[in-house]
Amino acid sequence: MTKLTTLVHKAGLAIAIAALLVTGATTWMSATPALAAPAATAAAPAPAGGAASADDDRPAPRRGGKSVSGKLNLNTATEEQLILLPGVGPSKAERVVAYRAKHGPFKRVADLRRVKGFGYRSLKKLEPFLDVKGDTTLRGE
Repeated sequence: MTKLTTLVHKAGLAIAIAALLVTGATTWMSATPALAAPAATAAAPAPAGGAASADDDRPAPRRGGKSVSGKLNLNTATEEQLILLPGVGPSKAERVVAYRAKHGPFKRVADLRRVKGFGYRSLKKLEPFLDVKGDTTLRGE
């Protein structure tokens, strides 16, 4: 009786593995075209004045609708200038100014993580637009 039970278990295991392989391969094969399709439809339409040139240095629009270029000095920025940054609203801008007033100027851009609401991901998103010295050249479009 034990040999029969062992044989049934082995057969069941073989069937389960075969079913897993078949469904996994089918899912993988059917998902590949679906992943490639959105990339083709996500292309931006050409500007009205003709095709965009390769050296077009306009920044890409942000997901939240804010498109910015230039740098913002964290130590001299006003709340209005901070609000121009993508993902920064009035409350976050107010917290940055309050933090700066309490603790003094930022020594480096990474110190922004000490302000509530600015974590690793938001800092990485904002880092290209931030500086702790120099003039503020940030402009929203």
